[in-house]
Amino acid sequence: MSGGPTVFASEPSAVLEEVVVTARKRNESIQDVPVSVTSIAKELKSSSVRRLEDIQNFAPNVFIRRSPGVASGASISIRGVGTLDTDKSLDPAIGVMMDGMFLGTASGVLLQNFDIERIEVLRGPQGILFGKNTTGGMINVIRGRVTMETGADISVTMDGNGREDVKAVVNLPIIADELGVKLFGAQIKSDGFVYNTTLKEDVGGDDIKTYGFTTLWEPSDVFNLKLHYEKFFDDSDQGAYVNLNQQGLRESYPNGDYILNDAGMPIQRDELACRQGFCAYNSLDGPDRNSADGRNFSDNEYDTFIVTANVDLGDYLLTYIGTSRDMDEDNNQHFDGSAAKTLSMEFYNLWHQKSHELRITSQFSDKVDFIAGIYKWDVDYEQRWDVRDLFPAIFAEFGIDMTGAVSSNGQAQTTDSSAAFFSGDWHVTEQLTLSAGLRWTEEEKIFIGGNGGVTYYPENGDSIPVLKDPVNYRDKWSNTSPMVGARFQVNEDVMLFGTYTEGFKSGGFFGRQANFDLDSSYQPEYIESFELGLKSTLMDGRMRFNPTVFLAKYKDKQESILVPVSIIPPNVATVVRNASNLDMFGVELEMLYQVNEALFVRATYGYLNAEYDNYLADLTGDQIITDNSGLTPRNAPKNTWGLTANHTISVGNGDLNSIVSLRYRDEAETIADNNALGHLGSITELSANVSYAWSDNRYRVTAFGRNITDQRERKAGIIGGFTTRGWWNEGATYGVELSASF
Repeated sequence: MSGGPTVFASEPSAVLEEVVVTARKRNESIQDVPVSVTSIAKELKSSSVRRLEDIQNFAPNVFIRRSPGVASGASISIRGVGTLDTDKSLDPAIGVMMDGMFLGTASGVLLQNFDIERIEVLRGPQGILFGKNTTGGMINVIRGRVTMETGADISVTMDGNGREDVKAVVNLPIIADELGVKLFGAQIKSDGFVYNTTLKEDVGGDDIKTYGFTTLWEPSDVFNLKLHYEKFFDDSDQGAYVNLNQQGLRESYPNGDYILNDAGMPIQRDELACRQGFCAYNSLDGPDRNSADGRNFSDNEYDTFIVTANVDLGDYLLTYIGTSRDMDEDNNQHFDGSAAKTLSMEFYNLWHQKSHELRITSQFSDKVDFIAGIYKWDVDYEQRWDVRDLFPAIFAEFGIDMTGAVSSNGQAQTTDSSAAFFSGDWHVTEQLTLSAGLRWTEEEKIFIGGNGGVTYYPENGDSIPVLKDPVNYRDKWSNTSPMVGARFQVNEDVMLFGTYTEGFKSGGFFGRQANFDLDSSYQPEYIESFELGLKSTLMDGRMRFNPTVFLAKYKDKQESILVPVSIIPPNVATVVRNASNLDMFGVELEMLYQVNEALFVRATYGYLNAEYDNYLADLTGDQIITDNSGLTPRNAPKNTWGLTANHTISVGNGDLNSIVSLRYRDEAETIADNNALGHLGSITELSANVSYAWSDNRYRVTAFGRNITDQRERKAGIIGGFTTRGWWNEGATYGVELSASF
């Protein structure tokens, strides 16, 4: 997608166009690839598709939600596999790749629908070719091309929540057919859909700016070099929390026994905001209003470099991809979500990652194909956080004045990851192909964390203190993951495939627990996946129908759980443990249908049965380990489906295009112990837009609606014993987009 505008074909075809994907790091027809992959391109032209989370309308068994409090952060699950914690020390289970650069942390992955040609969603373990942290799958984002021709795409978008988005992409030739440059820039800005009754203003809005360039040099048929640079600023409100603070919670000792009063009855203790009169039960907070005493403000700046070089050696294609990403982040969260001053935290992060990949692709034989390479990925990060309002609120109950006191803590880590990989196909006959792959990975992490907070008074001019009694950890993990598969071409329109793949995510040290008298280490997790699929082209090329059945076993799954640190003062810590095994069985159906020259339909269905095989852990913080195998895994809805219709007809001197997208998601749990506050009911969400393009499709005006069915749902976050917060999705939103292409 080259910016905002859509260019409609003046003569639509009644046959589906070939879809080419890079799911195996080479250009292949999607119908020839023995991988469960969805390619999304045409739908990205819809004005109602705003950012990465909207692609779940078009791919089965995909669940994406924005992560509030984190700059452009997202919680992504594929086939029930995902990492919900956003701390830098816990690697994601779903990889997001942008033009060959792995985005190594939960922040910065909620990409805007801007300058994107297509998005590929690969379901199931993808570790052989794409490496670390793809145990559940991968989202591969391919940016817009450098066209080598003069052209520009410009769009302006407005909606009922004060949105003012401006996007522009300009392509310029520098040397004809040899050197070109693409310039791009965008502003993503809105007021937000939540009105804050304490601050008397709208909150939760976007404030994003990005700009950069991509150059492509092709001096000959055997060599090309592409350089990409992007500057990204995100000063958005990172969500808007509502008050869910609870009253009447029972206090307990670390052994689980209730603390009794003089009458022998369990002591009932309200969460902190409730003690100041701000409870969920007496709050007027709702889907479009909150009462927090401040905004979830942010100040984030990213620098991204990607260089890609290809050399055609005749029998082989040599490819190098080098990347670098610097992230300077400052994000604040008002965790109590109320007008009381009880708990807010400000996180300061410095993140620097770099990677190098060198691979060779065979081109010398029709009998054997292979890709082999080496990969190096390194990251250094430092994180500090300030805990505000909490200790003044606690000690005020004991008559101790700690006004202005802030508790500071932090962590730092370096990660060195190296890998070598091979994937090959042997075309035994014209119909039968056997595949095999292997990836060796070695990863070392060196971690340092502060052992408890240090109190300081920034209002008095105090500087951020050094870490208290810092604790060091260091460990190294290695793994060799195999893949074997076969595909059989029944005829030119039907292909069967089967694969067995293993995935690996290394261990580490969870940094946010803030108390390293508790062991912070966790070990690797593993997944074994079996998959059978069919790829078929039907009705003389007008329909594609691709069903898949999969079975996966997740071993030593890394789970974040709460444990108590002390009763007086009350304190808990979040730790990560290899606490569970998970079995998953599922079915996925995908259909593309070119009904006639005017109408195109995409339909998807996903069924997922995810069950814990073994889940022994303390989930409540009472230090009692229980068998939680009967719980429902988080972010694993049993049924999902999507239906999108795209209709184009000629009207007057232009084309009238209508896109309607309907999505269903079954009920889901979002909290580990299946607390009722984290239960999401099923939703059926409708989005649509109508566009008219004229003057050879140079100009376009669009009216769009997002979540027209106004399906509202609230997620919740619990910090045990202290506070509970919630956040809502955006309701029905309507807007217009004006665009031009030159």
